Amino acid sequence: MRDNIFTKIISLLIFALLCFFSIDAMSQSTGSIGGDVVDITNGVPLEGATIKIVGSNMGAISDAGGEFVILNVDVGTYDLEVTYIGYDKKMITGVKVSVDMRTKVKFELSVTGEIKTDVIVIEAERKGIDVEQSGRIIESQSITNTGIRGITNIVAKTAGVVQDERGGNLNIRGGRTNENIIIVDGVETTNPIDGTSRASIPNNLLSEITVLTGGFGAEYGNVLSGVINVSTRSGTDRYTGSLEVITDEFMGKKSQGYNLYNMTIGGPVIPTKELARVFNFFGSFERTFERMTVGSWIIDKYTKNLLSVYNSGVIANNLPKSVDSLGFSEGKVKDNESGRYSINARLNINLTEIQNSKVPVNLRLGGTYTYTKGRILYGGNVLMNSYRNPVTKANDQQYFARVSVNPSSKFFFELQGNYFKTITEQFDPVFEDKLYLYGDTAANPKLAAYGRGPGLTLPYDPKTSYLFYPRDKVIDYYQKYDISYLGGKLDATWALLSKKFGDHEIKFGGELKYHTLKKISVYPASIADLTISSTYNRYYGTNLARLKTYGFTIYDPLTGDLVADQSNIDAGTAPKHPITGGFYIRDKVSFSDFNFNGGLRVDFLDVNDDVFKDLMHDITGPDGVVASPDDFVKSKVDVTVSPRLGFSFPITDKIIFIAQYGKMVQMPQLNLLYVNKATLREFLSTSLQDVIENSSLKPTKLTQYEIGFKQQVGDYINLGITAFYKESVDLIGAGRIKATPDGKVPVGFAAYQNLDYAISKGLDFYFSMRRWNRISIDAAYTLSYATGTGSDPYSKNSLANDATQELPYFVYPLDYDQRHTGNINLDYRFGDDDVPQGVLGDVLKNLGLNVLFSFNSGRPYTARDASYTWNGYGGDIIYSSKNEVYTKWNFRLDLRLDKTVRIWKTNWNFYFYVINALNTEIVNDIFEGTGKPDDNGYTTTPTGASKFVTDPVFRALWPERIKYFGNWGPPRQVRFGVNVSF
Repeated sequence: MRDNIFTKIISLLIFALLCFFSIDAMSQSTGSIGGDVVDITNGVPLEGATIKIVGSNMGAISDAGGEFVILNVDVGTYDLEVTYIGYDKKMITGVKVSVDMRTKVKFELSVTGEIKTDVIVIEAERKGIDVEQSGRIIESQSITNTGIRGITNIVAKTAGVVQDERGGNLNIRGGRTNENIIIVDGVETTNPIDGTSRASIPNNLLSEITVLTGGFGAEYGNVLSGVINVSTRSGTDRYTGSLEVITDEFMGKKSQGYNLYNMTIGGPVIPTKELARVFNFFGSFERTFERMTVGSWIIDKYTKNLLSVYNSGVIANNLPKSVDSLGFSEGKVKDNESGRYSINARLNINLTEIQNSKVPVNLRLGGTYTYTKGRILYGGNVLMNSYRNPVTKANDQQYFARVSVNPSSKFFFELQGNYFKTITEQFDPVFEDKLYLYGDTAANPKLAAYGRGPGLTLPYDPKTSYLFYPRDKVIDYYQKYDISYLGGKLDATWALLSKKFGDHEIKFGGELKYHTLKKISVYPASIADLTISSTYNRYYGTNLARLKTYGFTIYDPLTGDLVADQSNIDAGTAPKHPITGGFYIRDKVSFSDFNFNGGLRVDFLDVNDDVFKDLMHDITGPDGVVASPDDFVKSKVDVTVSPRLGFSFPITDKIIFIAQYGKMVQMPQLNLLYVNKATLREFLSTSLQDVIENSSLKPTKLTQYEIGFKQQVGDYINLGITAFYKESVDLIGAGRIKATPDGKVPVGFAAYQNLDYAISKGLDFYFSMRRWNRISIDAAYTLSYATGTGSDPYSKNSLANDATQELPYFVYPLDYDQRHTGNINLDYRFGDDDVPQGVLGDVLKNLGLNVLFSFNSGRPYTARDASYTWNGYGGDIIYSSKNEVYTKWNFRLDLRLDKTVRIWKTNWNFYFYVINALNTEIVNDIFEGTGKPDDNGYTTTPTGASKFVTDPVFRALWPERIKYFGNWGPPRQVRFGVNVSF
């Protein structure tokens, strides 16, 4: 088997090298500068002019048409200088370079002596986003001014992006949450197991964020909806850094226990004149701690009411005798804290200076490490069992090395290798990973008698157990993932300049990744067979089928027998090694009045595992045994081809028309592909209620169309509108495979399949006004319609497990179909020299106020009758079509007031940041039985009404227990911070 894997890897590498394609195109982390050099009097092109980026060894020579281009320029702001014999030297300052975009400049030179000066200096014009792409560039100063922290939260304010009120993952233009990628300094940070990213980059480390919501070229693969390209600061030949502290501890009972500390430092490794430009670095450290991550608007009211109930004595039985022993206090719920450490480091080595070469060669080494530990808040634990809230841990690390070579200003290539690893774990805080303790009645005395679910008290106490869990109740779940991959990449870019045939920027490249997946997911108490009195059988040695694991070696604690062997390929318990990759070619052509962007991308996936010959119709094979070796074949490589086209042209000198068409492809989430064979056999021969993973899943495909206009109004205002239409097929969702009459499929079962379909369409609008008379404005609005047959891979799991019903496949508004989404950001700021003289001027100098107003029209739900259970979301009678009714509109106002002063050659920025300043009730979710966030209607049913009248404990506890914290967004939160920079 290992030889087979090795052969596949070698074959794929040879194929990639023969094609000269070997980079993950998504790793693009630089931009370019191009333009013309002409005579200012007659516009004649000047051939042979020397253009140089000041302070670097990068530059170019203008050709016969006066054109030049400098490729592979790091993101940042630069000064350009041009010299030409017989003409005055000229410099353009403040030239901004963004990821994968060409910044155009024009040098108009005067004959020497016409203007009496050594160097003519002018400031570069500010440019908007590249005309070939839809999205936005978010600069570091804008991020600082708003006070928003976290990449996804920053991106959420972009047109076309929807985020829930709890600050979760993003839905871009109607796409699922796993359809986006986040790239940091050219390295993808997306977790292949579920398509999300935990990239933790401090705000002080950010240089800019480029958000692409559509129209991205063939270099971007394994993505359907959005590309988030993050560029961090780079080291220079002088030292820079910052130190920041943020807290809300001064808020007393209103405090969420939020504390953040971060430090950045960068500069030369060796501070000598000769070596300062050869070795430089930039890095950061950040520590974040939140004592109460739940951050729900209802917390204050909830805890006050529950404390009143406790003090009334109605529920005195079995409760802690001391208030301090409760799982909450006024304004606080306990044991849902979260802490994170994050380290980022980049080292740049200028090999050109070392070798004294005329060919720029650069080596970059970098790494990121993040450790996160937190608690999951269970509402049932709040009263007396919060200390058993499950623990989550995550270790994320990523390292890369990249060599960049510029043989000329018009050609460069990069070779990159990177390593990604993430380990996540969820467990009970007492039993941790000792799985045998969960099902041991000695260690877990609250475990129910045989035939009962774990967690109820013995004897059963209706005064506490049916609403709040008793003390020592264990949350019966353990999960661990260990995911890693090795990647190899090669990328090349070639520029061809021609007035007649257009300027071409040709890119080609590819990538290859070899993954290693390990997983265990289990309900440990259920591993013990509680119907058998034998001690041995009550441990998991006889229940491997219920231990959903591969890649981990596990032993029975009583006998020492091997339960799961990470080297056992035949049992399917060995680690999984999928192989993914792709290659592309793209040409971006620019004429004076027309731009074209065309490309082709090829992606491939090798599941590298056994797959059923015919999962739908025959899982027993000739021997009649379910999932026997004869029922499987080795997986084949799945190859998909994606063309991309786009063009733009000016309608006037201020208006640009844009049109895009593209096919996008994304590999399946890797956690939906694999299951060990023992588990598989039990599922396929019994009627266990679960959805099994499926190694036969195919990539998801999307076709996208968009047209739009971008307009410049005056010197300060830019606005644009884009219409988009997206159609997705082969989306993954749960489906039911029926038993066949011939017995080839002995029982019906549920499995993940490429069954779902989605259509999204809408309009994006943005308005931007550069700072004018101290004020700048950014506004974004999106009208969108997201419909389909499933909101995520798990949305039909319960229906797929019900053999009595046919699975419905019809198009309906998806759970994130938020029709109207908008953000308006106003920033009013005094500078150094636009204030009056005297004390008032000293107060106003570098004082700024940022106001961010956000609104949305709510999300859809299905109206039902009242819930017939105390904790249900709704009853069985449906009053509307699927997701036909919408929650109320939400409005939120955030403020940041800051003042910068200069102290001892350092800048001190003091600020207050206020989240939800008006303390508006922001609804994130509701009960379908009522449409309300705090009532499921149970007490309007005969059973619920009777219980409410006759049971004083229920009457006291239920109104608070039904307030699910996740149904609300954040309350007002006030934070104070200090940021010192030099």
